[in-house]
Amino acid sequence: MTDSPSSKSAPNELDFVTVTGAEAFGDAACKVISGARIQLSIMSVALEKPIYGTERFANDLRNFILEHRRARLRILVHDPVSAVRNCIRLVELGRMLSSRIEFRRASEKGQRLLEEYLVADEEAVLHRSSPDQLEARYYARAPMVARSQLKAFDGVWEESPVAREMSALGL
Repeated sequence: MTDSPSSKSAPNELDFVTVTGAEAFGDAACKVISGARIQLSIMSVALEKPIYGTERFANDLRNFILEHRRARLRILVHDPVSAVRNCIRLVELGRMLSSRIEFRRASEKGQRLLEEYLVADEEAVLHRSSPDQLEARYYARAPMVARSQLKAFDGVWEESPVAREMSALGL
């Protein structure tokens, strides 16, 4: 991670940390999760295995869901079939805690948005413009950025169908 371009000593809405590479993105994603208390929203093309398929990521999500009784996790993916292959731990967690974790396949409108992001409690945001981009921005405390990102997420979420591939038991 590298520091933000801001040189102010007091943090403000536009302060962010630039995150480079999959490992740093995964670390920042875990920071976002650890700060979440009520709601976590994730938008991804296929939940890349090096980031979302790790044991650490799944454990952090499990802790978030189980430590906070009102916690809710919403995940929008473009390609649920690939997401299931990439993140079996996350999918199994979703199947076990289906009342608090929901997966949806991004609508046609959502499929045009290649952004990858996590938003926690209208507060923290981790965002990269596309899944193949190496750099992302991590905002630890940015309510206005988070609300804007959630507004876009909610718009796609409402018109997206449930991702049956991620909720059906593979018996």
